[in-house]
Amino acid sequence: MKIKSLRRMLLLSINGVILLLMSVTGVSTFYSTHHELDELFDAQLAQYARLVRHLLLERTVATSVSNTVIEVPRIIEDGIERTSAQERHPEGHKYESKIAVQVWSQDGQLLLRSANAGTHPLQPMEVGYHVVNFDGYEWVGFSLFAEDLKVWVFTAQREDVRGELSFHLTIDQLLPLSFAVIPIFILVWLTVYLGTRPINELSERLAGSDPADLKPVKMELPRELQPIQHAVNTLLGELKSYIAQEKRFIADASHELRTPLSILQLHTDNLAKSQSMDEIMLANEAIQKSTKRLSHLVFQLMEMQKLEHLSHLDKRQIPLLGMISDAMAQIDGKHLDNVCWDIHVGSEVILFVEPALFQCVLRNLLDNAAKYARPNSVVQVVYSEMITQNKLTITNQFPDNSKPELKRLGERFFRHAAHQDIAGSGLGLSIVRKVVELHRMNLAWHISDDNYFSVVLEIPENVV
Repeated sequence: MKIKSLRRMLLLSINGVILLLMSVTGVSTFYSTHHELDELFDAQLAQYARLVRHLLLERTVATSVSNTVIEVPRIIEDGIERTSAQERHPEGHKYESKIAVQVWSQDGQLLLRSANAGTHPLQPMEVGYHVVNFDGYEWVGFSLFAEDLKVWVFTAQREDVRGELSFHLTIDQLLPLSFAVIPIFILVWLTVYLGTRPINELSERLAGSDPADLKPVKMELPRELQPIQHAVNTLLGELKSYIAQEKRFIADASHELRTPLSILQLHTDNLAKSQSMDEIMLANEAIQKSTKRLSHLVFQLMEMQKLEHLSHLDKRQIPLLGMISDAMAQIDGKHLDNVCWDIHVGSEVILFVEPALFQCVLRNLLDNAAKYARPNSVVQVVYSEMITQNKLTITNQFPDNSKPELKRLGERFFRHAAHQDIAGSGLGLSIVRKVVELHRMNLAWHISDDNYFSVVLEIPENVV
């Protein structure tokens, strides 16, 4: 069952339990009281029978007198509740008509009876208790045989007397509790209201939060609500980070695409104004270069944006040499042929990585090594095994006038002043660093005095 209101559910369930317990208590009290009254009245019936026997024994005339009638006052019951004092009439009590006595001789002669007992035996002539129907009512009776007088003494009492007394006693006990129900309900409502008020306060704080400034919710809450507060703050932090990433992506895209688009527009205008075939060919070549650079920039931006929201990697065991070959196949042939390749990676080396992302790392590193290297120099790729970790080292030699700024390498959109004429976006190493972090590897670089630049990828044992 779906709970629509926690407060309403608590009020209904707690008050329902209270009412249920009071009902169970009332029923239990009624039957317990009825049981105790049964025992009391059963004992009285036996006592009355012995009292009558004793009186007959004292007055021997009783056994010789036939059909003596004991008068019972006829008090009409009108159903009106009265006090005990009001029920005491001058002629007697109304309950006298609900108690009957008979005395029978052994040979079946009626010797003594109360006026309400009739002239037929109230119950069987068997010693003990009996439940009989007489005069339209159920009676509980007791039979006693007096050996010395050779008579049967019957005493009986109507069952409805016992039920009526049990009911009145139960009501008297539950009436104070009934009067206490409303104060109890009020206290329950107040307790539930105070107990759930922190939930309302948390809801109001969240509803009043500024969407433009998703600050964590800081307020004193009960221990049970603190996990919710922590979860909400975590969600707000992730949402804030996501929005910041989206804003940064939009800002980066708009900033970085502005220049290539302007250049592309310029070349398009030049093409429209070209008059000779040479001018048309030149403008067309410039448009192709600009389009290629623009496509590369958009691809790098999309790769970077995808990595910003990536938290889980679908890793597989992939041969490192195969990934290097696939990465080199994606490098521009002009750059690939600009250098000599010296690769020292065994075919048995297997890495546990996400194939597409790690191939992106290799493609960026190998492309940079070829693109920024001195023409006809050697690019060396070496995989070395260590005790605690393994290393993949890519080394190339930079021209004398383009020594890299190590401190700024990896910054988004950073490009060396000497490399502005080379196609690139300044996002390659940023993407590499992000993928390396996701794989829990380390990336380092250093340069020697003779301009040999090395990128070292430190690979933990659990990745191999």
